[in-house]
Amino acid sequence: MPSLAVALFSMLFAVGVGLGVDRIALVGLAVLLQQFSVGLSNDWLDLARDRASGRTDKPVAKGSLTSSLVRNSSFAAGFTALLAAGLLGWESLGWMVFMLVAGWAYNLGLKATAFSVLPYAVGFGILPVFVTLSLEQSQIPPAWVVVVAALLGVSAHFANTLPDLLEDRATGVRALPHIVGQKISALVIAATAILASSIAVYQSDTLAPIVGLVGLVATILLAGVASVLSLRQSPPRVIFPLLVLASLFNAILLMLGVGPIGV
Repeated sequence: MPSLAVALFSMLFAVGVGLGVDRIALVGLAVLLQQFSVGLSNDWLDLARDRASGRTDKPVAKGSLTSSLVRNSSFAAGFTALLAAGLLGWESLGWMVFMLVAGWAYNLGLKATAFSVLPYAVGFGILPVFVTLSLEQSQIPPAWVVVVAALLGVSAHFANTLPDLLEDRATGVRALPHIVGQKISALVIAATAILASSIAVYQSDTLAPIVGLVGLVATILLAGVASVLSLRQSPPRVIFPLLVLASLFNAILLMLGVGPIGV
């Protein structure tokens, strides 16, 4: 689901900035394959840790899939993502390399350090840049759009990490959410998601007020529930889907609020 959500985010933004149907499809395919590559590499690289934690939701840890199959599939998905991005132009290809590096850097070690949030912030932040560089006349999006996307990435990182808090500590993982603790992490989840939505509503010149209000209220509710659930002794995995849904509301705000770029 996260991979599909990120691909949908990119396609919604692509619609908003005025990409043609063929380029929208290529953007969605490239981002989806990039997400598959990063996700599969995570399952492969975390095999020992997932088995030690008894993760029954990971097919590789359960033995349903071989680690070599998942490893080769992650490489193949990454290579195909580069091919799809290359069809959009050299600039898009270069940024796709950047997106893959950010995701793989997280899996290769940053996820267990105080810098764990950086790949999420960078990866989400450069996503709208990848989209606008895929225009026939490549453009750079407004800075506030990048900030909104980066904030959503930060919120997603904290929401994605907290449900594995106890297991990660047992296997030696000390990511930023583990370091700052549940209370601060819950605050970060809510604050970053709501701030992202607020910036999108405030900065847009084309967004209808009622649409902005609905999007902002929806984000506040979803982020608020996710933040409260984050304070439980064992945070449920529904926290991350709630933030994914909040991010999609923000994607719609961006789609409607940015408008065609370079027209």
